[in-house]
Amino acid sequence: GLDQYQARDWRAWYAHITLSMATHALLVVAKSLATQANPASRRTC
Repeated sequence: GLDQYQARDWRAWYAHITLSMATHALLVVAKSLATQANPASRRTC
């Protein structure tokens, strides 16, 4: 139930947010590197 939910503990919450932010940063860098390697793949609106 909700009493056993891991995010109720502050340490678990910060661990989750830290991993989420690190993953987001990794994806941003990977996309940036891929776009620099192949400029034709850029989307324009």
